[in-house]
Amino acid sequence: MKKIIKLLMTSLGLFVCITVQGQWSILNNDPRYDEKEYFVYQKFTEEEWNKSNFATANQMAWFTNARYGMFVHFGLNSFVKKDMSWPIVYNRKMPDNGHGNYPDSAWQIEWPSKFKLEKFNAREWVEIAKRSGMKYITIVVKHHDGFHMWDTEFSDFKITNTPFGRDYLKELVDACHEAQLPVGLYYSQRDWYHPDYEPVDMSTARSISGPPFYEALPGKKVTAGKKHKKYIEYQFNVVRELLTKYGKIDIFWFDATYWGGMFTADMWDSERLTRMIRELQPEIVINNRASLPGDFDTPEQRIGMYQNRPWESAMTLNGSWGFDPDHKIKTTKVLIQEMLMAASGNGNVLMSWGAKFDGEYDHAQKDTLLKIGDWLKQNGDYYYGTKGGPWMPSKNYGAVYKGNKVFIYLFNSFENGLKLSKLTKSKLKKIRYVSDGKPILWKQQSDNYVLSSLRKKDAIVDIIELEFDSPIQEILQEKKYSIFDSPSYGNMIKEVNVEAGKFAKDGLSIDLKQVRELTGVGIYGGSKDVEIQISTDGKKWEKIIVKGYGDKQEISLNTFMTGVQVPGKPVQYMRIKASANEKLTMRIYAKYE
Repeated sequence: MKKIIKLLMTSLGLFVCITVQGQWSILNNDPRYDEKEYFVYQKFTEEEWNKSNFATANQMAWFTNARYGMFVHFGLNSFVKKDMSWPIVYNRKMPDNGHGNYPDSAWQIEWPSKFKLEKFNAREWVEIAKRSGMKYITIVVKHHDGFHMWDTEFSDFKITNTPFGRDYLKELVDACHEAQLPVGLYYSQRDWYHPDYEPVDMSTARSISGPPFYEALPGKKVTAGKKHKKYIEYQFNVVRELLTKYGKIDIFWFDATYWGGMFTADMWDSERLTRMIRELQPEIVINNRASLPGDFDTPEQRIGMYQNRPWESAMTLNGSWGFDPDHKIKTTKVLIQEMLMAASGNGNVLMSWGAKFDGEYDHAQKDTLLKIGDWLKQNGDYYYGTKGGPWMPSKNYGAVYKGNKVFIYLFNSFENGLKLSKLTKSKLKKIRYVSDGKPILWKQQSDNYVLSSLRKKDAIVDIIELEFDSPIQEILQEKKYSIFDSPSYGNMIKEVNVEAGKFAKDGLSIDLKQVRELTGVGIYGGSKDVEIQISTDGKKWEKIIVKGYGDKQEISLNTFMTGVQVPGKPVQYMRIKASANEKLTMRIYAKYE
């Protein structure tokens, strides 16, 4: 096992410097680490990493080949057509700050009393997943609200105590097994319902505004509450129950990210818990949200960039995990391009949707998923079972390979041609469009392949195939120095060059003429402290201050949504000041429209 882990650690050198949300497990010396967003990384020493437990490469193979799964977010929240837990529970428990909008009596008593699921059909849900091209399903069995979507022996707050009366989880898992579709269980360690849940004793700590959202009181050491040992005992019981009562389970999906030390492994006795999971289900794969490295990383609501270690981006159809008709569904084009960009980075997409309160699939969501499935029927050979590379993804294209063939996803035209670094271990034989088989002219020029003009043929993506004389054995890592290389940041909408002295004294005021979803600001040329003020109406302003020094300051503009920072803030007006002694260039980035 340790040899396998060391091999994985050697391969970590292929990481690209990029800032993403969710949780990445890294070694102490990983070059991706960014102090400005330290909370999305959990750092380990090599000794800590090797002492933990992992699935083998063979056990991970089906998961990395699958590329695309369904994330089923369904629960009591669908009564009010809102996202899960975060906008619901008024009395969140520490270390989670803030409040939802509904009292305990609503989500603990009223909504369960009306939970009938008259239109729920487990086989239909699984059939839709298969027709949509999804290769596995992960089911939310307990979210932060603590409601159990299975017939547990360890709580009365469960679906079998509602008018529905049946074991929802059993029906879904049985349907997955019948369809021979791997199945995963999402289980939240956070539990704002359980009376013994107390990972942080607030008599030893106080709340603060940023990660980890609490700190020790003067003269105190942060400890768990006295009742929390009982919660850990309960947690071992329900996890054991989940993994012994429903047959083969392929994935276990925790959800208490390290988040700068907010949640730590000792809060859940994670090492012992995950080892128990592997004893009960020897073939299972486990994510990294128990504050251990886990088997795969979990960026969220954005696509990560390339890394060799497995990862899975949890994404949504419309920005909401649960059923919320007020959120606009993304276009098929955007969703497919997100999937292809993930594959280019060597990652999976776990696509989330939520049913209505009666268990019915929303027709618009279903139609969107089935359109993706239709596309995959035609193009799945160039997606499933591939590995990211050998060239790093960019905003305009991504590359994957399988055997001796490389497939490049073209998101834009390349009328002046496309230049790719030459591979040294395989010889290029020919290039063609996969849609019609037409050859593409190319030549070798120094250490590059130069492809002739590539015009956009398909509204979603053009795929070209490069055939080599031997299997691909190398990854060409191009140096990426900007967080804005990630497609999650959209594109640059404005560039301004200013005299630094004037920049520092008077600042710079910008009117974008309309409200845009800004994702970030880059200031280049040697700035020190940066102050940004943003507003949608020019009256109420939000201030963002970044301290530091370097040739560049790259500032992400994020919105806190359902427990994670997601790129994008609505902005029309900006004021920016930066202290420096040179001319500066400022670039503003916004989501694609």
